[in-house]
Amino acid sequence: MIDTTRLLSGHREGSTLPPLSLDVTKPGNWVVFGPELTAAAGPWGMSFSANLTPDETTGIGSWTEDVFIKTLRTGKHLGMDTGRSILPPMPWYEDLKAVFAYLHSLPPVKNQVPGPVPPDQVMKMLSTQ
Repeated sequence: MIDTTRLLSGHREGSTLPPLSLDVTKPGNWVVFGPELTAAAGPWGMSFSANLTPDETTGIGSWTEDVFIKTLRTGKHLGMDTGRSILPPMPWYEDLKAVFAYLHSLPPVKNQVPGPVPPDQVMKMLSTQ
C-alpha cells in the first residue's frame, strides 16, 4: 500500500537495505533496486531517490526555480558546475517550470536521504558482509 503522506519524499531515512552481491558493481551487470524502489545499486555505486518535497531542510524547499531547472538540465547537484553528478544520469528537458510548480504544491516531508555511495565504498561495504 502506497503511503500517500510521503509522496516523492525519496528513500526513507533510516531504512535498511537487503544484502548485495559484489557482482552488482561490475560494469555491464544489471541494476539492483531495494524493495521500495528508492535505492539502486550498479556499476556507478549506490544511489537513493531524492526528497522532492518542498521541505526547507531535507527537500527542495529552499531551491529556486532556476536552480531546479539547471540541476535537471546539467545533471549536477544544485546546478553547480562543480556539483556532484546526480543519479540516475540526467538531463531532462520536460516542462521543468510546471514540474517545479507541482513539486512545490506537495506537502513538505522531513526526510534526510543519504548521499550516493561511490563504487569503491560499495565494494568495501560488500566485503564486510
